[in-house]
Amino acid sequence: MVQYDTPIVANDASFDRVVLHPPFPITLPVIAVFWSPRQTPRQRLNDVLEQTARDYAGEVLVVKLDVDDAPQTRNRYQVTTLPQFLFFRQGELIARAKGLPTAEMLRPWVEYLLGRGPKPTSSRPKDPKDSKEERERGQVLHVNDADFDRLVLGASLPAVVDFWAEWCGPCRMVAPIMEQMAQQFAGRAVIASLNVDDNPRIAQRYGIRSIPTLLFFRNGQIVDRVVGAQPAAVLQQKIETLIE
Repeated sequence: MVQYDTPIVANDASFDRVVLHPPFPITLPVIAVFWSPRQTPRQRLNDVLEQTARDYAGEVLVVKLDVDDAPQTRNRYQVTTLPQFLFFRQGELIARAKGLPTAEMLRPWVEYLLGRGPKPTSSRPKDPKDSKEERERGQVLHVNDADFDRLVLGASLPAVVDFWAEWCGPCRMVAPIMEQMAQQFAGRAVIASLNVDDNPRIAQRYGIRSIPTLLFFRNGQIVDRVVGAQPAAVLQQKIETLIE
């Protein structure tokens, strides 16, 4: 039997064949990871999946699904929060976990999948890298209803939050600009994003009716608002003003 030591990429057309009915003499347990480049740090996810695939080669199959390529499968399994890990044994979904862990934090889930350990008590393996480190590394901070107040309103730095949704075309134009701003203003401003479909409470709090909408915060208070996709130069100037 082929021992896959790297993640396999799947989509709607190949999901059943790869995950539920894999073409192997012995059906391997499968970790199916739903993700989006819009919401997930690509390199960090790849590092976790590649290490897990190597560590469990011949025991577990790691399958990666971009939700843009697997919308039907995403709906089928009601995957909302991204990234999300679904664990299959003999074609049956036995557990799921949300968030982006390290390979070490994912290990207890894999051991449970293999029947060698108890089911982890938390359904959300937390990212051990705190928000301060993400800001210093120049990454967009993905916030939600639960941590918005702490990470945005309670931040020691000014903050810009991009309110967006996956179905929004103009939002996809803003995403790379936000990544650029996160690198440019690393250590000087929090550049964050919030999916309004997954986090309606915060979106309602700030009266978000059109997306993309960018809110600019200083000391927990809104000081500026931009509705619609704007050029990088416009956002750069506004952020420069924000941190002065």
